Amino acid sequence: ELRAKLAEAGFEVVEPEVRANWKPTREELLPSEAVARALAQGLSVPAVGVPTLEALAETVRGPGMLICPLLDARRGEVYGALYRRQDEYPYLLEEIVAPGAMKLELLLSHASAFDRPVIFLGEGLKTFERQIREELGRLALPAPLGLNRAALIAWRGKQLLESGVDSSYERVLPLYLRLPEAERKLKCPKPETT
Repeated sequence: ELRAKLAEAGFEVVEPEVRANWKPTREELLPSEAVARALAQGLSVPAVGVPTLEALAETVRGPGMLICPLLDARRGEVYGALYRRQDEYPYLLEEIVAPGAMKLELLLSHASAFDRPVIFLGEGLKTFERQIREELGRLALPAPLGLNRAALIAWRGKQLLESGVDSSYERVLPLYLRLPEAERKLKCPKPETT
């Protein structure tokens, strides 16, 4: 049995399996997703994926806060989302703008519509902070640190499991926010020049 073999090798079996699922550019499973799926299947434990942007937003705990996690998607776009932290316990995240690949201007227009401070975080902030500040002025609050923490991913995964989401290992898949470049080129080939 897999549990016995893992224990024999010095591993402690911890249930359930939770992992961040973020992989916007390639088709195959990440090694960590493959391991998560294999362990969940072999150990017959539940597994859930936590979207990376959502996990980033979990680092901001203030009730009522608007939170905008950003990753640089290249090509003049960001992988971003806009969330609002609920005012009442357990202070869950409400999705205002779904995670996606988009122009920063579009995300900023959604954020500015609230006319209140928005906390920006994530590695995309390094690239776009000047543009964000120019667009939103005093309403833009860059977070000093916007890194995912394993404990927050696990906490969010626990919330998802408790909410009754499908926790079959088969559901732990990459979350694609934009088609890979090869697929985009197949769909929109360049016109032939003569």
